[in-house]
Amino acid sequence: METLIVKIKRQNKAAFTKELLKSFDFLEVTTESENKRSSPVSTKRKAALLKGFKELKLVETGKLKAKSATDLLKELNNGKN
Repeated sequence: METLIVKIKRQNKAAFTKELLKSFDFLEVTTESENKRSSPVSTKRKAALLKGFKELKLVETGKLKAKSATDLLKELNNGKN
């Protein structure tokens, strides 16, 4: 499947263009707002990133001990198995 992005220059032509594209049975039309909805995977990634930033702040303030790069790589490598 190939994805094309169509930018409609005039807002008053958006509805017409969407209806026209939907009339082709070989096309799947999604709007930008539908594409931006969070999937469960992206929600998990966001949560993991937020947790990481919170931990980083704790490390910077001395409230949490940082891991060495070697320990981090070992942990990441063990997670792949």
